[in-house]
Order: sequence, then C-alpha cells, then structure tokens
Amino acid sequence: MMGECEPPPGSAGAVVVRGAYKRYTSSAVVLNGLNMTVERGTVYGFLGPSGCGKTTLLSCIVGRNSLDAGSISLMVKSRSNIGYMPQELALSKEFRIAETMSYYGHLYGMDSAVLKKRKEELYALLDLPSEEKVIEKLSGGQQRRTSLCVALLHDPELLILDEPTCGVDPLLSHSIWQHLMALSRNYKKTIIITTHYIEEARQADRIGLMRGGEILAENSPAQLMVSNGCDNLEKVFLLLSQKQAITYDNSKIVKEYPKPKSKPSPPIKPRRTISWGHVYSHIVKSYYWLAANKPIVGFLMMLPIVQCFLFQLTVGRDPDELQMGFINGEVTNWKENCFDFANETCYLDYGFASCKFLDTLTRRNVKLVEYPDELSARNAVRQNAVWGFLRINSNYTAALRDRVFNSRIEVLELSEEDAPDMGVSDVKVWLDMSNQYIGYLLQRNLYFAYQDFYRDVHLSCDINPDVAKIPIKWEDAIYGSNSPTFSEFAVPAILQLFEFYLPMMFTVGAILMEKREGLLERSLISGMTLPEVLVGHAIVQFLVLAVQTLFMMLVLYVAFDNVIRGSAALALALLALVGLCGMCYGIFVSAICDSDQAATYMGLGSFFPLAMLSGMVWPFEGMHWTLRSVGWLLPLTMTTESYRSIAQRGWSLSHHMVYGGFISSLGWSIFFILATYFVIVVNKSIRLLK
Repeated sequence: MMGECEPPPGSAGAVVVRGAYKRYTSSAVVLNGLNMTVERGTVYGFLGPSGCGKTTLLSCIVGRNSLDAGSISLMVKSRSNIGYMPQELALSKEFRIAETMSYYGHLYGMDSAVLKKRKEELYALLDLPSEEKVIEKLSGGQQRRTSLCVALLHDPELLILDEPTCGVDPLLSHSIWQHLMALSRNYKKTIIITTHYIEEARQADRIGLMRGGEILAENSPAQLMVSNGCDNLEKVFLLLSQKQAITYDNSKIVKEYPKPKSKPSPPIKPRRTISWGHVYSHIVKSYYWLAANKPIVGFLMMLPIVQCFLFQLTVGRDPDELQMGFINGEVTNWKENCFDFANETCYLDYGFASCKFLDTLTRRNVKLVEYPDELSARNAVRQNAVWGFLRINSNYTAALRDRVFNSRIEVLELSEEDAPDMGVSDVKVWLDMSNQYIGYLLQRNLYFAYQDFYRDVHLSCDINPDVAKIPIKWEDAIYGSNSPTFSEFAVPAILQLFEFYLPMMFTVGAILMEKREGLLERSLISGMTLPEVLVGHAIVQFLVLAVQTLFMMLVLYVAFDNVIRGSAALALALLALVGLCGMCYGIFVSAICDSDQAATYMGLGSFFPLAMLSGMVWPFEGMHWTLRSVGWLLPLTMTTESYRSIAQRGWSLSHHMVYGGFISSLGWSIFFILATYFVIVVNKSIRLLK
C-alpha cells in the first residue's frame, strides 16, 4: 500500500504515525489508514490540496484532536517543547509585538534575560518592525512573521509550521528556509512545514505527498523525482494522484473502517497539575487586553453604576403630580372661594368641610382639577387627562356633621326623618384602574387623606380623635420599616441579576473571542491546560467583578437609602458566589455556542425567565403554583431570598433561608461545570478539553 514507508536504517523517528484513521461523520473520512515518518533533525515538507486532512493530522500530532484508530508517537514529551504556527494568525491583534512576546515568554517559562536575547535574534532574522507596533497595524506578511516568531521563541525541539512563508517576500522566504535548515542541521531540530508552494518544498530533507487522507509517498525530493521519472515535484504529485485514482477505480477498494476496543492514546500525556506560572501568564495576557481596550473597560466599569442609578431613579419611586378630577357640589371655584380652616374650631358649622377635605388631599401629592359636572369629568378620564374623579354632594358638610355627632346614637331612638343620611356624607370616587399601581396609589392617598381629614374634624369639634381611627394599631415592624418601598424589595434581586450576568457576559465574550480567533487553541498547544485558562480567567474576572460590585454598593447603599441590617461580609460573600455561578454559566454558554449571536440569544433567553422567577418583578409567593414548585430550583431564586434575609432581616448563616442561597449558588456552579465537561466530551467539534 502507498505510504508504507519506513525511516532509513539507523535514523530516529521524531514523529511516527501508523494506521491513522479519523472521521467526523460516517461519510466524511479525513484520515484513511495514513502512515507517516518524520526523522529527527530533518525538515519535512508536507504537501497536499486543501481539505486533504493536513490540518486534522497536525492537530492530532500536537494532541488537540484524537484519532479514531492508529497511533502517533513523538520524541517530545511535553507540549511546551513544541513550536506551533497555525495557518490563521491566532494572535491578539490589539497587542503590541512586545506584549505578544511577553505573554508567550511567560507561558514558556523564559526569564527576562533569555527572552530579551531571543527576541533580538528573531527580530533581526524575520525583519520585524518596532516591537511597539500594534499587530493590527502590521501588513499581512509582517503579521505572519510575528506568528512565526512566537513559534520559534522558546527554541523548541519540534516545530510544526502551517504555511510559514505565505504572503512573505521571496527574499525573506529564502532567509526563513535557510534558518530552518540551519536549525535542523546544527541543532537537530525537527521541523514539519506545510506549504502550497510545491517547488519551495524542494529545500526540505524529506517530503510527504498527501491526498484523500493518505500519504501517497514520502522521500527526499530528489529521490521522488528520480523514482517517478519527473523533473519537478508538481509532476510527481500529479502522477501519483493519477495512479491512486486508477488503483482505487480498478480494484474497487473499500476499506473497512476500524473499530478498536479502546481509544488510541494521545501522543503527549495530558498534564493534570496546574502550573501557577501558566496562570500568571494568562493574567498578564488579560492585563494587556484590558489595557489595549480602555473604552470596553470603561464601559464594563460604568455599566453597573448607570444601571444602579437608573434603577434607583426610575423603579420604586411613587408617581407624583397625579391629576385627579373632582366635582364639589358645595363650593364652586374651589381655589377662589375656599379659605383656610386651620385655625377654626369645629368648622363644620360654616358648611365648608368639602374645602378642608380637598385641601388635605392636595398634601398627598394629588393634583386636583375641577369639573362642573360628572359628564365632563368622565370625558376627561376617557381622554387620559385625569386618572379618575370624585364627587362631593351639595349638602356634604351637614351630612358629615350628622355623621360625626349622631353616629353614637341608636338609630332606633330616632325617627325616620331625624335619622342621619349616611350616604350623603360619602365621597364617591371613579378611578381609571387600567394601571394597577397608580390606581392603588390613588386609593391609598384617598384613604389616608380622608383619615387625616376625619381625625381633624373630631379634634376641632372637641371629640376624641381616636374615635375616628381604625381600631388597628401598627406597632414597629419586626423586620424592615412600617413604610417599606418597592426598591427595598427589588434591590436584592437587582444585585443578584447584575452579579450573575456581568461575569457571564465578560466570560462569554472573552472565551468566544479567543475561540473564534484561534487564540485559545494556540495557547493550549503551547502548553496551557484548560483548568489553567479557567483559573486565570476566574482570577481576572473576580478582580473586575470586585470593582463593579464596589461601585454598585456605593450607589445603592451610600448614594441612596438602602441599608444592610445583617453582616455586610456575609452579603458580599453571597454576591461573590453568585458571580462565580454566573462565570460558570458563561463557560457553559461558550462551550455550547460557537458564535456571538447564538450566545446573545441564549443569554437574553435566560435573562427574562430568571428575572421574573427570582422575585424581582413580583413576590415569589404570588406566582402560579406550577412555577413556584420549580422556581426554587433556579440559580437566582434562593440567593435573592438569602440576600433579603441578610440585608433586611439581619439573619446569619445559621438560618436555613441564608445558607440555602449559598448551597443553591454553589450547586448550580458545580452543575454548569459538569454540564460543560459533558458537552465538550460529547461534542468533539468543541476542542477545549485536554
């Protein structure tokens, strides 16, 4: 079979691939029993058309993908001893060249002196511009050379370069090839190069020609041309491709796809420990990114401040200057004809009780509009000019006097003519209840205004004012105040939402950006592990979240009147745990989604259910029983109640309502991490694991 080539006697195989099979679907076989040998200390030119499986094979060699069957053995035992240059740029374009080299220098564990010397050598070799230049501002060729510089930076034993000279000046391309050949001859470096410049590959020590998931032949360029009777490699490739097509067409060869009992071992054993040097390198990279994206950082810092201010200034504040119509049957032109009864005694004798009631009502932030009759007032409501209207009867003062003085006289003792007409002393009200909150607010203001007015009537007439009071005495509230505001109810839920979704947004944005641009893949191939990436990201995110939380607490609890009656440290600990949960949710979304659009849909799709079911919009006890039965299980429901218990009730961690929130948030964090692991293992197209 083609490709069954063994290395020459006495040579050491730096990369040996045997019987490699890989497919993504039953019909999409990418590697079809491929065999390949790369000798130590040589330059191996890897040639083949687009889609033939070169990139997949290289991904399997560096351990970022796995074979379905076959084996790969490498002379290197660590990813940090591999220099990899992908076909795409896979560099942060916002970084300066110096920052890029600094990040990878930290990742490779290079000290500053060695890094400085190595940069000087490579900058001269690759003719790079000033290291203060931003990568985004470089030409395409300069960007490719910067990517190659990263691959060469740590002087690895094995170099895997995908199209290193693409878009490079011919003179510089020749210089790069000469340097690579010198590395292999003088320092025994093993180099695998893919290129679409076939004749350029003649400089390699050994060439592998790949087509249809197989190596057609591999040998030195001269031997390939002699053995096939051709004077250039392009003719060799064409001849071998034709032979392969004829062979398969004539023999009708159908390979049975192997089904090994166990998965082939990875060429490099995965590292299970966390290197804090790698974590530090990720923190350094994040710092460079934040420094290069100051407008985004400013937006991240200002967003919670603006959100909290908007919430406090728009939500939970009682509407004022609400217009209410009225018809006064006793006195027309109320503002002109009524006068102040504040110093009068028992002003019911004057017949202007209606004036006093209306005056009391205006002190409740109700703006009164007078109408001549009921029809005009009703039309005003229909035209949305007022929120309702009230009507006072023409003999209201007299009827009210009878109610006050005769209310304790037994009705049976009075004749029918002398019995007071209680209905005449009623104030009749018609409201627009299409807006429930405004309607209930007006009802409340009318009740309280009338209670104050009725008490003043008794007091001015030397009657015990307690008679006019409702016989219920409100003592000091056990928790909270006797006049709570809606913002006190909603602040805990608002904080939970911000703490959950701010890190979720940051996490999704950062990971998807690195996945999309190949940055994450390159870091993992360079020796970083996924746990190290996540730990480094968590540290950076917690620092950002700590600043955001500080700003939110200053706005909500210093600039405004919200209070924390319990332990502030316990409340902050709960918020930190909610932030961790949001971060884990962001990682889960990043594993499922491959685009910003899909992640946005998933984030928005989960925001509104969590907001409604967490008790922010309406008390949890007021929801439908089916939602209550499952709502407690959601990430923000129990944490919201837990925060309320700490902030407004002063409960400690020993109370079940408090520690329940901690358990819920921790449990959801673990669930999201396990779900992410499951998605990565099952969905092989998301290569984040190893």
